[in-house]
Amino acid sequence: MADADDAEMITAPPGEPAAGVRRRPEFRKGRPTLTRERIARAALEILGETGPADLTMRAVGTRLGVSPRALYNYVADRRDLLGEIVAVCRSDRPQPQLDTGRWQESLRTYCRELRAWYRAHPGMLALARAEDLTPFASVGLLRADDLLVGFFLDLGLSPQNAYRAWSVTVLQVSGFAEVWDAWHDRPPPGSDPAAWTGVPPDPAAGELPHLRRLAAESVVEPPDALFEAVLAMLIAGVEAMR
Repeated sequence: MADADDAEMITAPPGEPAAGVRRRPEFRKGRPTLTRERIARAALEILGETGPADLTMRAVGTRLGVSPRALYNYVADRRDLLGEIVAVCRSDRPQPQLDTGRWQESLRTYCRELRAWYRAHPGMLALARAEDLTPFASVGLLRADDLLVGFFLDLGLSPQNAYRAWSVTVLQVSGFAEVWDAWHDRPPPGSDPAAWTGVPPDPAAGELPHLRRLAAESVVEPPDALFEAVLAMLIAGVEAMR
C-alpha cells in the first residue's frame, strides 16, 4: 500500500473539531500522487493516442512513471481499471440543460458540449467497440440520454420519433468527433490538419467532376463551421418531425 508520507495532516480551521484529516498531496517526489482517477486519466491518454490494444497496466505505469505493481494498490486489475475509466468519463459528461421554450438554441448548445466531451475522450468509442463495457453502465451514465429523450417527448414527438431524434443526435455528434475532428485533432504523422478537407486536392477532371468543382471553388469549411451546418440540418430534421 501507499507509504505513510504519501499523506499530509490538515488541521481543522478555528472553531471546528481539532481532529486532523489526512489528505493525499498533489505531488510527491516530483511525480503526481497516484489515485484511481489519475490512473484512469492516464489510461484515457493512452486510448486517445494509440487505442485499446495498447492499454495495458504496464503502459499506464510507464505513463505515470511508476512500476505496474504500484498501480495494483489502487486498481485490482485491468477490468477494474476499465470500470474506473467509465466512471471518470461519466463524471465528465455534460448534463443537458434543455429548454423547450428555446429548444433550438438549447439543443445546439448541448450538442456543442457533447462534441467537446467526445473530443476530450477520443478513445472511448473505440474501447466500447473492443471491450464489453455494459457491466459498468449505470443510472448516472444514462441520465443524460434519458433527459435528451424526455426533451424530445416534451417537444411533442412521438416515442418512435423521439427515439429517432435521440439516436440521430448522438450519431451525428459522436460520428463527427470520431471521424472529422479526429483527423484534425490527431493528424497522421507528417500531415497538415489544416489542409485536410476530405476533398482530393486535384481530382481527375473526367472521372470526378463534382469533387473537382468543390476543390476548384474552395467550398470546404473548417470543422467548427461544418459542425454548425450539421446542427442546422439536425434542427431542421427535428422540426420536420414535430
